[in-house]
Amino acid sequence: MAATASPASQPVRVVLRVRPFLPSEAISAAGPCVGLLGSHPGGEVTVQLKDQYTSRNECYRLDAFFGQESRVSEIFDQEVCTVIPAIFDGINATVFAYGATGSGKTYTMQGTEDLPGLIPLAVSTVLALCTGTWCSVEISYYEVYMEKCYDLLEPKAREIMALDDKDGNLQLKGLAWVPVRSLEEFHEIYSIGVQRRKVAHTGLNDVSSRSHAVLSIRVSTDVVKGKLNLIDLAGNEDNRRTCNEGIRLQESAKINQSLFALSNVISALNKKEPRIPYRESKLTRILQDSLGGNSRAVMIACLNPVEYQEAVHTVSLAARSRHVVNHMSSASKQETPKDKVNMEVKLRAWLESKGKTKSIQRMGGLLSPNASKTPLSMSHRKQSASVRVSGRGKAMDQDGGKIKKVLFDSACRIPAENLHRVGTQDEVNTTKKVVLPSLTPCKEDKTVSSLRKALSPISSNMAPQNQQSADDSNCVFSLEPKTPMGSCNIVGKVAGVTPLDKFNAMGSSLKESLIQQYLDFLNVANKEELQKLKGIGERRAEYILELREDSPKPFKSLSDLGNIGLSSKQIQDILCKTATGIFK
Repeated sequence: MAATASPASQPVRVVLRVRPFLPSEAISAAGPCVGLLGSHPGGEVTVQLKDQYTSRNECYRLDAFFGQESRVSEIFDQEVCTVIPAIFDGINATVFAYGATGSGKTYTMQGTEDLPGLIPLAVSTVLALCTGTWCSVEISYYEVYMEKCYDLLEPKAREIMALDDKDGNLQLKGLAWVPVRSLEEFHEIYSIGVQRRKVAHTGLNDVSSRSHAVLSIRVSTDVVKGKLNLIDLAGNEDNRRTCNEGIRLQESAKINQSLFALSNVISALNKKEPRIPYRESKLTRILQDSLGGNSRAVMIACLNPVEYQEAVHTVSLAARSRHVVNHMSSASKQETPKDKVNMEVKLRAWLESKGKTKSIQRMGGLLSPNASKTPLSMSHRKQSASVRVSGRGKAMDQDGGKIKKVLFDSACRIPAENLHRVGTQDEVNTTKKVVLPSLTPCKEDKTVSSLRKALSPISSNMAPQNQQSADDSNCVFSLEPKTPMGSCNIVGKVAGVTPLDKFNAMGSSLKESLIQQYLDFLNVANKEELQKLKGIGERRAEYILELREDSPKPFKSLSDLGNIGLSSKQIQDILCKTATGIFK
């Protein structure tokens, strides 16, 4: 008996399958602990879980119910078969079986020779749809065992890496894809992978799966590629009943940990939390595009008919999964808003809400039209006690020793007695030259002068050496940049600039040079040289060499390092360590 809802009624469809009694259970069982309570006009169904030994009962609403008399082929015809045509249009789909150990998940997915399961039925349907077309079919089969991924189609067990591409989609580096042309060829390949999957005897199951297994069917057309994932999850276990010890206990802990991470992901999606913990386990990373992603998904909750508590746990999680929304269209980056945002107005409103009147007054002076034209005020008042230098930068104390960070809305106060005005106000306005607020006497301090001469050749934006010497003696600079090089251009052109300003400009140039040299090294170095870099191991070195086969220079900017699985924080740490290593 099967009661179903419309396949398009829920983004993530959740159906319930109750396996038949085993011979040992049929003798003592009073009846199944779950049954169909009723159907609804929208196609949904309500199931009731009832404890055979107490009066406890629970009711849940799902998309479909398949009782003990239903066959796996009915689930395929009514649920799985409807999502297969979409993969020919480039829309991915996922079908996964979830439940406690011994609930019939592996039987549902694999079946037997006489009664095939969902996997062989899906492959047969895909191959039939490809007959007489230019479509090609490939399969991959891998498992997640002890939080590591292994390719089951490789003769030698080899770990495969789970990486994110530049669009944030999960890619399994090193996973083999095998072309399949007939159902007989598929059975030959698939049976080899099934034999390599980790299984073991436990107190509740003679052949208990110790890993999550994923069979992927990829269909390639002239235009798009679509993928169907068929996942057989390992069952959560109560070690008090399974009596697991040693390695079995470790396996059980990893399985339960990954399934707990799955429940956390579903809970976060239902609450619409800003951060979804997909990275808590390998399992949730694999299911990322199926839960809240861009893949059509069908969850088959499998139940043991005699275990009420296990059934409650399974169905409660399954019922929550129905509220997870998937987006079928391909992921796209958010466009930059075209409307300009007045940051001055927003900052002023924020300061007013915090009651910071002094900051608002300072901001009025810093953001005025006259202040934006020149870095220093054109008006020199004798009674002024200090000069404020705004912006995010650094300042040096009068003795030239300690360096202090100057954050936004803070200022560096420079004593007025160190200011030497040249000419009258009219002369200043005519030549647009002002006196640099020097922190030390310009003519007498030979140490600072020699330091400036030593640093001056580093920046290509600086004036010639002889010109700088002349300007150093007068401590005067022009406020008109000769080339549109941004704010740093003033530092390069200013002859009387402080050593700290020159040092900051030099640091920026060195940083850009270091980044470019690092990218050039990744584009030309061999495997042994790549492995010597911090953060680049053997696998990433091999992946870099493969990328260079497709493109002679795959790394043109720091963002390209995301193609080898490095996050922005990892990239920053690697560059910091590289720069630190230079001075060791």
